[in-house]
Amino acid sequence: MRLISRVTSKGQITIPKAVRAALGLQDGDLVSFGIDNDLATLRRIAAHQETGAAGTLGTDLTEWGSPADEDAYRDL
Repeated sequence: MRLISRVTSKGQITIPKAVRAALGLQDGDLVSFGIDNDLATLRRIAAHQETGAAGTLGTDLTEWGSPADEDAYRDL
């Protein structure tokens, strides 16, 4: 199945309903993008968690702080 979504002037896209359903995505979930040559992938990495008292998201993302990750996400 091939689905199409348009990129807005702000670089935003709408994830098609079929993709959200297949990945079990819900409002507030975190996703990651992978790029390999001309192929991009989307993956759900964390389910939505309620924000804490200080308004911070209760998900620790320090596991993506390696030098390889810094290289991969430098141009974002």
